[in-house]
Amino acid sequence: LLAKMSSKMPSSNNITQARRTVQQLKIEASIERIKVSKASADLMHYCGEHAKYDPLLMGIPASENPFKDKKPCAIL
Repeated sequence: LLAKMSSKMPSSNNITQARRTVQQLKIEASIERIKVSKASADLMHYCGEHAKYDPLLMGIPASENPFKDKKPCAIL
């Protein structure tokens, strides 16, 4: 009879896990949310404004490229 009662009682590990879950849910519920359409528009605007500074879109001048060989390789 005692074994059946103890299996129905929550363990301290389960209580701790439940408290962590509740705390995480409270944090997530307090986050300010915006619509995806608004976030998408903001992201597109940001990308448009910063495209001129993006080296993948604009390229890197050869004089500023740190990966360009400084002098040609000479084979003797």
